[in-house]
Amino acid sequence: MKTRLLTSLLSFALCSTLFAQEQKFAYVNSDSVLASMPQYKIQMKTLESYAKQLQTQLNTKRTSLQQKVQEYQTSAPDWKPETLQEKQQEINSLDAEIKSFPQTYQFSVQRKQQELLTPLIEEVQKTISALAKEEEIHFVFTDKTLLFSVEQLDLTGKVIAKINTP
Repeated sequence: MKTRLLTSLLSFALCSTLFAQEQKFAYVNSDSVLASMPQYKIQMKTLESYAKQLQTQLNTKRTSLQQKVQEYQTSAPDWKPETLQEKQQEINSLDAEIKSFPQTYQFSVQRKQQELLTPLIEEVQKTISALAKEEEIHFVFTDKTLLFSVEQLDLTGKVIAKINTP
């Protein structure tokens, strides 16, 4: 009985001490921080260029398909059955590639975006952590998860200033 009472008193004292400390909270709009970074703009131009390259590849495949179909239609009577079958397979294969392009395109662009932005996101996270330690902030949230907050808790401006300072 005495040990239970002692344990309860110690637990209460520990909890009281923990809750007595003021917990500091803040939030950050990480999209704004990323958008403010010069490297972000460079990476987004790289991503845009990559997407255009993929689109150019699609256009090249479409042109190639049209040429193969046209060639098939005009020359088919002169070809041997083996050649006909080979040309049909080429056309079907190219057509399947073109039809699957939207999925491939989306996956490729997302993978490239992740590859380009991961170092920047890591830099933002390190900066937020360093700033939180400097300002003795216990919890930092993204503004996307908040339903309401006062502006005094917004660290976005400070993070932008710190991350863009050479």
